[in-house]
Amino acid sequence: MLESFQIHNFRLFHHLEVKRLGNVNLIVGRNNAGKSTFLEAVELYASNASPMSLLDLVDSRQESWVSEAQPHTQTFLGNPIRHLFFGHKLPDIGEEGIILGEVSSSAKIHIGVAAYQIKSDNEGTTKRIRITDEQFHQDLSDIEVVVVAEESEKVRRLFRLNRDLRDIRLTSRVAYERLDAEFKYTWQFVSTENMPNRKLAALWDLTSLTNLESEVISALKLIEPKVSGIAFVEDISKGSGGNNRGQGGDNRIPLVKIEGIDEPLPLKSMGDGMTRLLHIILALVNARNGILLIDEFENGLHWTVQPKVWDIVFNLSERLNVQVFATTHSRDCVNGFDSAWNKYPSLGAFFRLEAKDNLIKVTEYTSETLTDSLETDVEIR
Repeated sequence: MLESFQIHNFRLFHHLEVKRLGNVNLIVGRNNAGKSTFLEAVELYASNASPMSLLDLVDSRQESWVSEAQPHTQTFLGNPIRHLFFGHKLPDIGEEGIILGEVSSSAKIHIGVAAYQIKSDNEGTTKRIRITDEQFHQDLSDIEVVVVAEESEKVRRLFRLNRDLRDIRLTSRVAYERLDAEFKYTWQFVSTENMPNRKLAALWDLTSLTNLESEVISALKLIEPKVSGIAFVEDISKGSGGNNRGQGGDNRIPLVKIEGIDEPLPLKSMGDGMTRLLHIILALVNARNGILLIDEFENGLHWTVQPKVWDIVFNLSERLNVQVFATTHSRDCVNGFDSAWNKYPSLGAFFRLEAKDNLIKVTEYTSETLTDSLETDVEIR
């Protein structure tokens, strides 16, 4: 579990330190203050700077866009990965790039740019020799410019920058289940738009018929007390080609059984709150010994149910050893978090991000200062 976190040169964060983290962490701040970016940084760290995570982060913000009116440049400087670095600019060869890790740790991940010269000896053996910035600007042939991840003495070449992202993705190993032994943590991510159906169905398959299935049903009862069961079924009306809002041909949808109603009902027919709650709880129970990231926790959830959802999140995070990071714009959500934090005083952490002088500053709160701020109607979002 992360006890603190430091971000350097990642997106809009030039340098940020959060000195205390808990089991359940809530992040607030105005638009473009870096709440979602903080979640991205934690995800990138959890993945141990995996190539697929880097590509997913770029794609998630449509930063790999190409059009006839604005064709992408073929030089490595125009690679969309540049958007992950502070100022949307790739660091120079050997220059300090993105740094992620615990504040006091000497084993932080450094993500930067390196150059290698390809040489062959008399026997035809090919070697890659790392060169300096000064050597790079000389007239050298057979140069590869690559994104590298470094931790302590270990250096990993992630991918070449002069390649199209589509080619990189095709040749990279898809790690959908997040089971790579190189990852620092397993994690689940619930975005503002929830997870795709295929991911939700996969998480349910891992949960059903285990002792955690009852936890999911119990959570849904917060909104509909008569819920007694869940099942995922294939919607054959969409056809094998799959035109279900980009779900890639996976048309399994969640149904719920309601006491007193013979016919199972589609989960979505019961409102956005039920859908959001299922995504959060399923992701939580499948993040055991890992990390859960939730962007805009309150989406679809009525303010009256949020304290009870937070209570479940605090309880399960401790039982399953899950570290939760969530963002919100909602004062009701903060109130619900504060109520649950007071019940579990050793588990929570709360901090606010704020843009000042073109830099992002962090303000960390204790449980007491958060409660006092809410009671005196101080604006903390």
